[in-house]
Amino acid sequence: MPMYTLRKGTEITAQVIRDVIVHNDSLKERYDLLEEYYIGQQAITRREKADGLSNNRVLINHAKYIVDVNNGYLMGAPVDYHVAEGSRIEPLLDAYKRQVMSDLDSEVVKDAAIFGLQYEYVYANEEAEPCSAEVDNRYACLVYDTTLEHNPLFGIIYDPIIEEDKIAGYDIIYCDDKVIREYTISGEDLDVLYQDGVERPHAFGGVPLIEHRNNPDYLGDFEPVISLIDAYNTLQSDRVNDKEQLVDAILVFAGVDFSEEQMESLRRQKVLSKVPADANVHYVTKTLNEADTDILRKNLEDDIHKISLVPNLSDREFMGNSSGVAIRYKLLLFEQNIANKERYFTSGLMKRFELYNNFLCTASRMEKVPITEVTAVFTRNLPQNDFETSQMINNLLGIVDTETLVSQLSFVDDASETIQVAQGETRAIERPDFETIATADETGA
Repeated sequence: MPMYTLRKGTEITAQVIRDVIVHNDSLKERYDLLEEYYIGQQAITRREKADGLSNNRVLINHAKYIVDVNNGYLMGAPVDYHVAEGSRIEPLLDAYKRQVMSDLDSEVVKDAAIFGLQYEYVYANEEAEPCSAEVDNRYACLVYDTTLEHNPLFGIIYDPIIEEDKIAGYDIIYCDDKVIREYTISGEDLDVLYQDGVERPHAFGGVPLIEHRNNPDYLGDFEPVISLIDAYNTLQSDRVNDKEQLVDAILVFAGVDFSEEQMESLRRQKVLSKVPADANVHYVTKTLNEADTDILRKNLEDDIHKISLVPNLSDREFMGNSSGVAIRYKLLLFEQNIANKERYFTSGLMKRFELYNNFLCTASRMEKVPITEVTAVFTRNLPQNDFETSQMINNLLGIVDTETLVSQLSFVDDASETIQVAQGETRAIERPDFETIATADETGA
């Protein structure tokens, strides 16, 4: 999905807004399909067969599995922010905490993993506090300039006005790096643009609509394997169909003449008598080769995990060697994919940080913090082998500083505080409590 670009200084007209909306609307069908696959409304659920044939619709939702595993691994722990010494960002972090920003981050990453991108709108609430909200990417678009940097030019959030089952216009929120305006497009040809109310200057210092990309190609996590998911669901559904059809197989009587009463008795009582000696009674069945079918199923599943770069955590071979190094080798491509997602999400987080920082600086609630001094720290949500880590720490004592070594333990949040507490406990053990000893001597205890 190439970004939509316009020249700087382009006048905002009904035609310009309509062109942006047409561009974004051209992606709706794709967005709808991706959402359907995530929630389980996949191609297999719409399959039809002739009357009388088994038509099981077995759904194994690999799409949801892929997105949820990626999201859980990347966003299982809240993002932490480190700044250069001397910088103070507590007011900004307080604004994040009031909104439980970790929840929003998780939702944004999940939706970006489904659709390939997700929008976040930054605004000031009634208490003049900076806030963020997700925006449906089917009704929002960010427009960039045509320079080499492709800086954000403006963003729009639009809501169709439906009259008599057709679009009669749009209510639009327009925002650039200075103002927010509300427009309405109407007219028989949707060519009339008028502004609702006065424009509102804002203090965010940039376009307050943030585009969170999933990757450079705007692809959803499971989008490249949709055909494999369909093939897997079809195979599993047909396996169940074959089992049902085997149970409902046709019973053939050769050389036997039955009345309808005898056939009904056979169906009810399951007893067959007075069969001529030369009669041939047998079922018409299809031979099922389960071994070949299961090999195909396994190959399809392996291809789904290989192309999506998400490991099959339930595979016995995956956990066959549980050493930390071996697991990391098996997770190499997965980790590289997550690192790529992290890099693009970090770009969006830094844009959000700048917008909040500019707003709070204007309100004289914090000082300007250069974005180059800010680091977003992600903690991978993966089981840790602290026993191996403790062995590594013992081997590196005297070579690497103690704080760095202690910080490697998964259950330690603040290495410096942990070291201070441990040192205090050690001194308490080594130094006797002389007041207690003196009291004991006086009482003869």
